[in-house]
Amino acid sequence: MNTMTAIVLIVAIGTCGGLYRARLKANAKIADEEFNDFSRRISGLEDRIANLETIVLEKEKSKQFSDL
Repeated sequence: MNTMTAIVLIVAIGTCGGLYRARLKANAKIADEEFNDFSRRISGLEDRIANLETIVLEKEKSKQFSDL
């Protein structure tokens, strides 16, 4: 292997490594955005469930008094 071939191989390997690293960073950024989106959705759903539980409990309380 001559010097020029070695230089071309080193540059090619470095370039492929840089591209791979950039792709991994982009995928991680997308995954973080999806995680944050799902986290917000779950928080909203938890709030809605808490509200529904409150409504049901209030109805149960008023039902007990109306049965007396």
